[in-house]
Order: sequence, then C-alpha cells, then structure tokens
Amino acid sequence: MRTVHSGRGSVFVLCELSATDPNFPRYPRLPVHICSGYTRTQTQNPHTPHHSIDASFILREARYWDHVHPDPRTPQLWHDPQLFELFFGAEYRWLVERAVLCGPDVLELGCGEGTLALELTRRGCTVTGIDLSPDRIRRATLKAQTEGLGQRVTFQTADLNTVVLEPNRYSCILAHDSLHHVLNLDHLLNQVRIALGRDGRLLVMDYSGMGRVRKLAAAFLYAILPTYKPYRDKWMLRGRLARFLATESEKREAIERGETATLHSESPFEEISQSSLPRLLHEMFDVTRFSTMLPFWFYLAPKLRFPQRLKYRMAELFRSMDDAMSHLGIRGAWFTVEARNLTRASTAA
Repeated sequence: MRTVHSGRGSVFVLCELSATDPNFPRYPRLPVHICSGYTRTQTQNPHTPHHSIDASFILREARYWDHVHPDPRTPQLWHDPQLFELFFGAEYRWLVERAVLCGPDVLELGCGEGTLALELTRRGCTVTGIDLSPDRIRRATLKAQTEGLGQRVTFQTADLNTVVLEPNRYSCILAHDSLHHVLNLDHLLNQVRIALGRDGRLLVMDYSGMGRVRKLAAAFLYAILPTYKPYRDKWMLRGRLARFLATESEKREAIERGETATLHSESPFEEISQSSLPRLLHEMFDVTRFSTMLPFWFYLAPKLRFPQRLKYRMAELFRSMDDAMSHLGIRGAWFTVEARNLTRASTAA
C-alpha cells in the first residue's frame, strides 16, 4: 500500500499489487486497516464484524471444490436431473426468470462451473461469476469460450469472505446454494449493498439447515434403511455424527480456535452460516419475497435405495410429505429470497 496526499489535502490510497495483479483495485476504498496480500482484507468496513480465517481452511475449501465429483454411494438431488426438477425445479426457474428480468448486468456469487451464469448469458444478460475454486473457474471459462459467450460472461477467482465489489455496478446479484459457506457473511452482504445499482435486486436460493432434532432423525433413518452406501460403510461413519449435528455457532467457534472436530471433514465451511443467513438478509435488506421449502424428506430422497421402477414414485411421495410438513407450519430447510437495498426512510425507522 502507498498513500499519496494531494496539494489540496485529499488522500489517495494506492494498491501496489494492482501493477501486477488485475484482481486488485488500484484505489481501495477507505478506511484501510491492513493489506494482507492475496486475502484482500485491506478495505474492511470498521463497522462490519470480520472474522480472521486461518489460510489453511480457505485452501482446504478451495481444494475440495476443485475436485468435488458425484459419489454414486452418496447421491445428491442435484446429481439427478429428474430429482432436481421434482424438488427444486420451480424455485430454480423462478431464480433464472427473475435474474433475467432484473438484469442485464448480473453478478453470481459462488458460480461453480458456470451452469447458471452461462444460462443467464444465453438469455441476454452480461454476467460476472465469482468462485473460490480456481479449477472450477477455469472449467467455466472454457465452457464460455467453447459456446462463443466469452464476450458477455467473465469468471473470476475470489474469496467471498473478503471480496471487494465495485460500487453501483450490478442491476442483479444472485447466489444459488453458496452463501451458507461464507463465514464473513456480514462483510459480503455489505459489499452486495454497495455493488447493487439503483433499483438493483438480490436473489438468493440457499440452505438454512434442518436443526439438530431433524438432523438426528435423518441420521437415524439413514442408518437403518437401505441406501446406496452399504451398511458396513455407514457404520464407519458413526464418528462423523458430531460433525453432522454441529450447530453454526459450534462450527464458527471451531474456526476461530483453528480446530476441526466439528467441521466437515473436507469442506470446513459447510453450513458455517446456515442459520444466520435468513436473519442477516432481513436485517440488511428490504426483503420483498421470502419463502421456505423442503423441511426434511428431501435429504433422504436421493440416498435411499429402491427398485428402479419405484425410485421416482417414492421421491414424489417424499416431496408430498415435505409439502405437508410445510403446510403445517414447519420451517423449510431451503429458502428463496428477493431483496433490494433499504431506503433511507426504512433505515431510519
């Protein structure tokens, strides 16, 4: 960092790294507390709580997403297009359609390999995608180039815990299943407020957790019912129960202490902000839509092993059971949000 004072008394803070690394802004916003190189924490807002993170956790998280791949013994809903459509189809289409309407300048937080960003680009948006995983960013960039979309979509590697966004840049910022992995969520959402243009919209489809009681029930049913993972292998997982049941506060305390006992064995930031995410969205934005879904059975639907002819019938039953729980007022483990920046009047109130 270098500070320059003008003849009229103005102060300019220059980032020396901008000469060699285009990811760093030449003029970071004040106040500047620290320049810590690649982690880019030099422009933290002093009023925003900021958690220091051991670099080894960030590296582990990035490596996990670099190499993540479907495991046939532990299938997930998003690995099966038919199951994804059954459980998430309507909400995902809402996310896409709203992003197109709120565009054209779109930022995706946690873009992965670019599936959503590329879909929006094909629909006429100009998209920037950010992700922690360099390998996923490379794959997303290659897909864009292969489809001839490279002029209207850009993919960048960045840590959402410390990212600094350009002010008033985007008409729409969206996140699909990524924000519950962000420890410094306060900082990120503050950056979103800064980056949203006039009348800009924030769109979120994410996970807010089942809670310990429902997780315990899910673990019990997973253990006793036939699944794609053999019983012998499931018995070997018993030592991970504490990690599965750990609350957000327990995970955050572990990160602060540099411990791993309550963290996901490969993805240390899994569920790190699951319960605080909806609260912060309501506190920091004017939420115009909030809807929850899928309280419980979604978790077991892809994992239980049924004869092929019954697989999707049982999935439809599980979806109906989740809908019935929602109608009874049981909070869903997933949610969708549309929000905009608070007006001065609403902030004063």
